[in-house]
Amino acid sequence: MSETSNIVRLLEDIKTNREEIATDSYTTSWREIINLYKEGDIKISPEYQRLFRWDMERQTQFIESLLLNIPVPTLFFYIDEDGRQEVIDGLQRISTIIRFFARDIFTKDELEEGIASGSINELKNPTVLGSAPIIPSLEGWSAADLPDKVTRTIKNARVNIVILEQETKPQTKYNVFKRLNRSGAKLSDQEIRNCTARLVGNGFADKLRTIAANDDVINALGLSKEKQKTQAGEEALLRTLASLLHADNFDHYVDEFLDDFMYVGSETNAINAEIEMKIKRTFALINSACPSGKAFRFRKTDNTPSGPFSTNLLDIVATGVYKNIDNLSSTDVADKLDTLWENQRDQITQCTGSGSNTKAKLKRRLEIGEEAFK
Repeated sequence: MSETSNIVRLLEDIKTNREEIATDSYTTSWREIINLYKEGDIKISPEYQRLFRWDMERQTQFIESLLLNIPVPTLFFYIDEDGRQEVIDGLQRISTIIRFFARDIFTKDELEEGIASGSINELKNPTVLGSAPIIPSLEGWSAADLPDKVTRTIKNARVNIVILEQETKPQTKYNVFKRLNRSGAKLSDQEIRNCTARLVGNGFADKLRTIAANDDVINALGLSKEKQKTQAGEEALLRTLASLLHADNFDHYVDEFLDDFMYVGSETNAINAEIEMKIKRTFALINSACPSGKAFRFRKTDNTPSGPFSTNLLDIVATGVYKNIDNLSSTDVADKLDTLWENQRDQITQCTGSGSNTKAKLKRRLEIGEEAFK
């Protein structure tokens, strides 16, 4: 292909993809954001709200920034099917403002509920500011107690808004959300996927969450409370299902592979009743045979599980059990795990660890698993 043809193709690709993103932008005040939220025209989905993570120090510093007229980053929304603006990027800032002015927004009963929770990340629990680095005298103040001049300054501070219009394709919204959030808040990849997928549909993400809450899944994977909060269970299930249903689309980057399957799964509601039943049975058998994540750890020469959780072994064990689920008992799984390490240690080593993220090695892991649990 000539250089001229390459340039033409490049320009066409840029033009096509730019046209897929329909946006509007404007500048408004935080007062208007508060009013829109109060009236229900700005929406924070319950799933997304779980990701409000700023501690009191960050919340206080943000309020201080508004008082000092320090510019804050742009907020991104998209227009949902009901015409409301849903948050894509800016959750921490918006949630901080809502919580700070909670007494202006929520009913007395809602406030009592929020205060009872005691959580600094509960929007209905009005903020009491901590010490700020530039204005330490803010410590101990709430919006209800501050002078009107101060609260007006905060509410009248300006913020830039970018809106993805309804005409923007779902997959484009998905990609925008993913890119914005991966460059900003410190969220796990699965937390980002789980929220992003809801731009396409809730069914698949909800099903992943429900199955991940199953005790057999939690115990089979050996998940701590902290790992559960970052949705490590959902990611393990997603990886297993992607390996079973989407392996031909694996290229080299695992994150992109899982991102792609999360979108496809959300678009097609990939977890039907049969798949849900089989995946639950899979992890129930693994948990019964080898609990506390031991099935997914490499083994010493004496066959003792050791070391951290391995996603490569998840590929082998979970998919292998799933494919042979109708012919296995928990005793079979335990025995076959022992035999796997006794007879296939070299094969496992060749397709795991460093350099394992290739289509050929993923395929080999799936083959080893299917054969091992026959």
